[in-house]
Amino acid sequence: MSRTRAALTAVGTYLPEGRLTNEMLVEHYGEWSAEKISNKTGIDSRHVAAPDEFTSDMAVKAAEDLFAGDPSRREGVDMLMLTTVTPDYLVPFTAGMIHDRLGLPNTVAAMDVGLGCSGYVYGLGVAAGMIESGRMKKVLLCTGDRFSTFTEDGGLDVRSIFGDGASATLVEAVPEGAEPPGAIIDLVRFGTDGSGAKNLLVPTSGVKGHAGVETTDTSKPILHMDGPQVFDFTLRTVVPHIRGVLEERGLDVPDVDLFVLHQANLFMMEHLRRRLRITDEQFMVHIDEVGNTISTSIPLALRAAVDAGRVGPGAKVCLVGFGVGYSWGTVLLEYPG
Repeated sequence: MSRTRAALTAVGTYLPEGRLTNEMLVEHYGEWSAEKISNKTGIDSRHVAAPDEFTSDMAVKAAEDLFAGDPSRREGVDMLMLTTVTPDYLVPFTAGMIHDRLGLPNTVAAMDVGLGCSGYVYGLGVAAGMIESGRMKKVLLCTGDRFSTFTEDGGLDVRSIFGDGASATLVEAVPEGAEPPGAIIDLVRFGTDGSGAKNLLVPTSGVKGHAGVETTDTSKPILHMDGPQVFDFTLRTVVPHIRGVLEERGLDVPDVDLFVLHQANLFMMEHLRRRLRITDEQFMVHIDEVGNTISTSIPLALRAAVDAGRVGPGAKVCLVGFGVGYSWGTVLLEYPG
């Protein structure tokens, strides 16, 4: 019996026109210089959604960017999945509104996945599983977050890091033996540690903030982040996770052509790179003009790497997401050739 494989075939992206520069942050906070913010985070500027621009709007624009590359990509979609922690509403689900605005058929399944920085790799894993089971042939995976909503009234520690953006990725079925039109999704592995939930938290973002014994005094959603705890989790968990995934596939760090990690901040990424002994040539950094865009950071960086010619024929690419939850995951991609 032939085996169907899942391939990542195309990525579309969208970044809003609004910008928040380090100079603007200095004017507001006055704590650090623009240079110090850049040195500590690796970020010079972030994209910020307009007042009337929300997750569904950005995801639709990312999908339209994807379809503009080849109009046939719109045809035959079986499932639309959105990973976001900033849905337009709690009810109804945002993926349904995206489905409507894209004009997809009523036979298409749609759902939201409430994951943050690991959302893209989780989404790829779910899409690949649906395809490999034979239940789907083409999945449209969208990511999008208007995270500025949670940081605009927060401190410099969070506002200097996060930006807004969206992506749209096609995952398609490839019959065994056929040349894939993109990268085969090879190994997928996940991890969870819910004890870290309190260290990246928006207390007023759900029912607990408005009902029951934990009712808060304000409805304004503001991110609370314990940076040192998140940093410790990343080094303690993500490094051995990546090593374990590579070992399972019989690979070592030098065997991977490109590592595309969640673009959290340059300080954290550099610590991970050095711990794993990844060279600069193997390491994708795409954060200086976009910031940390949550579940969109990996597809933005992957698209930039492909456009820059850093992913050649036969390349092995390792995608690693990690963060809020705590949650983490890795996807290995194999490009044809």
